[in-house]
Amino acid sequence: MPKFTNPEDVKLPRVTKGKRPYFFEDPNFDQIMTFFLELMMEVSVIRDRLDTVERLLDEKTAITRDDIESYRPDAAVEGERVAWRDAYVKRVLRMHVPEGRQD
Repeated sequence: MPKFTNPEDVKLPRVTKGKRPYFFEDPNFDQIMTFFLELMMEVSVIRDRLDTVERLLDEKTAITRDDIESYRPDAAVEGERVAWRDAYVKRVLRMHVPEGRQD
């Protein structure tokens, strides 16, 4: 399997093959869950971006879009973000944990 170091080198198919998978009896429920999970993802991305802005503003009083786009979190910051995402997913999806599990 080839190793890619540049994301632009990865070519993905532009069209999906086969039928859309359904996980619930009612396809409308699948659509709602897809929307819900996509919204969760967007909230997580916005939260990371806000965290970036706050960290940059802690260092200096004015920042640019380029500062935000070029920011790369160190291991400690990434660890905090991973912990937040894990807690966020568990909190939001807690009603979907099968009864008796303690996840």
